Amino acid sequence: MKLSLSMIVKNEERFLPGCLESVTGLVDEIVVVDTGSTDSTREIAAGFGAKVFDFEWCDDFSAARNESLRHTTGDWVLYLDADERISQVYHKMIRKMMAGGEGDAFLLNLKSKIGTAEDSQYHLVSYPRLFRKLAGVRFTGRVHEQITSSLNQVRARIAPSDVIVDHLGYAQDDDVILEKARRNYSLLLGQVERRENYGYALYQLGQTEVILGETEKGLSRLREALAAGGFGKSVEASIQGIIAENMLKNGDEEAALAACDKSLAAAPQQAFAVILKGDIYMKLARYDEAEKAFADALKRHEGGVSDGKADTAIEPVFPTEVLYSRLGRAASLAGDWPVAASFLGRAAKEKRRPMSVAAYFDALLRLKSYEEVLRAADEFSDFENEDWYLKLVASALIETEDFARAAGLLGRVVDHDQASLSSLANCRMKTGDLEGCESAFNQAIALGYNDPQGLELLGLVQFKLFKFREAAETLTGVLQAEPSNQRAMKFVQAARAQIGTQALGR
Repeated sequence: MKLSLSMIVKNEERFLPGCLESVTGLVDEIVVVDTGSTDSTREIAAGFGAKVFDFEWCDDFSAARNESLRHTTGDWVLYLDADERISQVYHKMIRKMMAGGEGDAFLLNLKSKIGTAEDSQYHLVSYPRLFRKLAGVRFTGRVHEQITSSLNQVRARIAPSDVIVDHLGYAQDDDVILEKARRNYSLLLGQVERRENYGYALYQLGQTEVILGETEKGLSRLREALAAGGFGKSVEASIQGIIAENMLKNGDEEAALAACDKSLAAAPQQAFAVILKGDIYMKLARYDEAEKAFADALKRHEGGVSDGKADTAIEPVFPTEVLYSRLGRAASLAGDWPVAASFLGRAAKEKRRPMSVAAYFDALLRLKSYEEVLRAADEFSDFENEDWYLKLVASALIETEDFARAAGLLGRVVDHDQASLSSLANCRMKTGDLEGCESAFNQAIALGYNDPQGLELLGLVQFKLFKFREAAETLTGVLQAEPSNQRAMKFVQAARAQIGTQALGR
C-alpha cells in the first residue's frame, strides 16, 4: 500500500530537512510543489528524493495543495507543512491505520507550541491529514484550506487517531505570528466576500481579527459564523471558547459562563472550557466552585489532552504545573488547606518557581505542618538566599522554638518589613541578644511599627539594658494605647525612679 507525502513550500530551507527526516521510512513518495523559493528549498527536497514541481503563486493555498495532490501516485496521501514533524514512534501506527479498514481518512493531532518561552502554552488541533486518494477529494478555501468538506461529500469515513504532529511554526516571536495573521487577513476577507466555505471562513476571519487586536469586530464575526454554521461541533466549541475568554476579559462573567456551557455542550470532553469556568468562579469569589472546576479540568487534562487528544477545533493546553497552581490557589481561598498544600506542592516540585514554592510553604504553615516546611526547605534550598524563603522557613523554626536558627535566617533578610523585624526582635530576645532585639525593634518602628505588645517588649529590653529614659518613653507610648496595662505602668514607674536616682547621683 503506497503512501505519498504531499507538500507545498516556499523558502523553507530552515524547516524542510527536519520535516523530511521525520517521515523517512514512512512514506513511499514525496511530492513537493514549490511556489517561488529563492533559497535552497528545492535542492533540499531533491536531496531527499522528492519529486519537485513549480507552481506560480496565486494567493490561493488550496490551488497549490491541489496541484501537489494531483502529482501524487499513492493509494494514501499524507499532507504536511515544512514546519511539521511526525515522530518515528507513530510510523507503525500510521501503517496499521491505513491497513486496518477502519477509516478512509484519519484525524492527526497537531501540537503547536505558541511563542518562544521554554514553558509556553501549546494548542492541539485535529485535522484529517491522512486520507485515501479518492476521486473528488480536493482542498477548498484560499487560506486555512480544508479537505474535510470534500471528504464528507464523497462519504469518506473520518476516524480519530492518537498520532501527534509537532508543529513548530508558532514557536516564534509575537511579531512573526502577527505577520502571519496579517498575511491571512486579506485572503480571508476575500474568501468571506465570495462566501467560500462561508461559516468556516467567518470563524477563521473572526479568530484572526481577535489575534490582531480587533476584538469586537472579531467577536461579531464569530457570532456570524455560529449563525451560518457549516462546520462541526469541534469548531462550534472553539468559537464559544474564544467568546467566553473575551467576555471574561471584558468583565462580563455571566456571559462568559454561558459561552463556556455552550462550548461544553458542543465538546463535552474538553478541558479548556472547564479551566475557563474555574477562572470565572475565581473572579466571582466563588472559590468552592472554582476548586471543583479546576479539579475536573485536571482530571480531563490528564485523561486526554495531555496525551495529545483534542476535543475542540483548537484546544489550548496548559502546562500541568499551571493547573496544579490554579487548583491549589482556589483551594486555599476556599479554606481547603490540605488540598491547597497538596497541589501547591506539586506545582512547586514540577516547576521550581519562587511564587509556587512560597505558596506551598505558606499552605504548610497554615496547616501547622512545621516539620514538613523544614523538610521542604531542604528540598528547595536553591532559594535559601531569597528573602521570602528566609522569612517563611524562620516562621516554622519559631513555631518549633528553634529561635537561634530563626534569628540567623531573619538576620540574613535584605528587605525587611515590620513583621519580619518584629519576629527577628522576638527571636533575639529569646536567645538573650538584648541589643540585637532593641536594634530590630527600632528598625521596625522606623517603618511605622506600633504594636503595643511588641513595644512593651522593647521597653522591657531597654530597661534590662539600663536605658531607663528610652524605656520610660517606649512604655509611656504603650500606656497611651493601653491605659490598663499594669505591667507597663509598673516598669514606667521603675524607669522614672531609676532616672531620678541617676540624677541625684550626679
